[in-house]
Amino acid sequence: MVHVSQETPEETDARLRHVLATASLDLDERSWWYEELALVEFQRRVRDDAVAIVRDADRWSQLIPVGPADAPPERFRLWTFHFPVDLDSSGFVGWLATHIKRATGSGVFVVCGQNSGRIYDHWGCPESVADRVLETVRGLAARGEDIGVRTGQRGSLHGLRLRVVSSAEAGDVDTATTFAFEQAGPMTWARYEGGKVRLGFLLGALSGSRLECRYVQMANDGRIDGGHSSCIVGVTPDGRVRLTERFQWDTRRGSGTNVFEETPGPGHQLEVHGQQSSGPRGVAE
Repeated sequence: MVHVSQETPEETDARLRHVLATASLDLDERSWWYEELALVEFQRRVRDDAVAIVRDADRWSQLIPVGPADAPPERFRLWTFHFPVDLDSSGFVGWLATHIKRATGSGVFVVCGQNSGRIYDHWGCPESVADRVLETVRGLAARGEDIGVRTGQRGSLHGLRLRVVSSAEAGDVDTATTFAFEQAGPMTWARYEGGKVRLGFLLGALSGSRLECRYVQMANDGRIDGGHSSCIVGVTPDGRVRLTERFQWDTRRGSGTNVFEETPGPGHQLEVHGQQSSGPRGVAE
């Protein structure tokens, strides 16, 4: 499935970290090489253990394990990702290849495939730097796993308190605004208040690292407004949940991007209009 969407760089990074954490990773300990074949040799020499067979105008190349009698000009190590068919992995190859290049200096090659049951990528890099490359991949996957564990792939936003750390000019929230989240299955909701917002609520559904929701609020001057948001859930460098929201007002002109981050510390009690609540702690939009 080919997905089409528009995202900020931060949203893309959060989504692809989750893709990496969700995909299954299979390592192959053998050495591999590309053997060249003349066009007329294909039927006689093609190997059933080749994982990729490609051609240009006058030659075939097959990616096969290095055998005792082979003298490959370059040796590679391979690993394979298998992706859930309903996961948006668009942009994954360029994103991961860029991270690998920056971290190790190594280039990679990728052979992409799809069948009726799954999408998969065979990745290769020079054998001499394979350990460093795979260490980089595992490190990125661990960060993606952290996103998943904390936000809905294996956990939820339930009980988290988030405070606004960056807000758009067209929005009403600011650094005095906080959200208190609850979640039941994919259904996610939050109460928010503070700054220009007297009281607001949002309701939506969390799928993977994306939260789609609608919100309604009353400002301190009594005006009531509402709109809809598309949010990407990620984590900060120190491991707290970060929500990047792209909002669009429905009741007035304006749109923009806000960023909320989990407030540190326990904070399990929230004072609401002079009373203590034992539910989620915080509120905002």
